[in-house]
Formats: sequence, C-alpha cells, structure tokens
Amino acid sequence: MLSKIFKKRANVEKILVVDDEPGMVMIISKVLKHNGYEVITANDGLEGIAKAENELPALILLDNVMPNMDGQTVLGKLRALKKTKDIPVIMVTGAAGGESIASAQKGGATAYIVKPFDYAVLLEKIAQALKSKCKPR
Repeated sequence: MLSKIFKKRANVEKILVVDDEPGMVMIISKVLKHNGYEVITANDGLEGIAKAENELPALILLDNVMPNMDGQTVLGKLRALKKTKDIPVIMVTGAAGGESIASAQKGGATAYIVKPFDYAVLLEKIAQALKSKCKPR
C-alpha cells in the first residue's frame, strides 16, 4: 500500500471533490493527494459547478445529498454545459437506494459509490473512469 501512496505520476490529474461534509472532503482529499492527484474542493453544488467550469478537472467526485442543490441536479447541470459535459462524475454518497443509483446512471454518472466505502475501491473506480476517458471514441 505504501508504494501506491507515494507513487509519483508523470501526468497529474485534477480531481474536484464536491461534498458538504468537511470531514469527508478532508479524508478524500488526503487519500487522493497521497496517490498523486491534484485536488480541488467545493462545499456545495453551486460552487462545484463553478469550479468545474473554471478548473476543468479530469474527474469529479460528487455527493448526492447536499443542501441547496442535490447531486442529481448538479450532475444534470454539468451534463448540460459544453465545457463539463464529458467530465467523468463518480457519485460518492450515503444514498444507497436503487432509485438513487438508477437516477445517477440515467443522468450520466460514470460510477456510484455508497458511503462508507473502502478507499481502495474509490481509487480503482477513479482509475477506471480516467482510463476510459482517455480511450478514443
């Protein structure tokens, strides 16, 4: 595990973490940084959309249950914007219901991870999403 944590990457991918729980943002950010990713954060959906447009991250980790604007709405807005429509979005949320998962998939989420989760699974989903993004269509 330590070799994975301290591995250097030639191309550093930028990941946007959108979550209203500061503790969750801190933990996810720490794991991502230790695995060679650049991390930007947003505390709610509106800030997440703005940062996605301005920063153009390689991937977005998006909470579903947030005040003001839920993740499903944020996902819809990201998919509707020309600059952000192709950015992979992984929903990372405590909403474990089948309806939430189906709605996220229908809305264009790349993957759906239910909290609490194993960080190795999160890193694997991120790697898969970034790899599939790079494949020619």
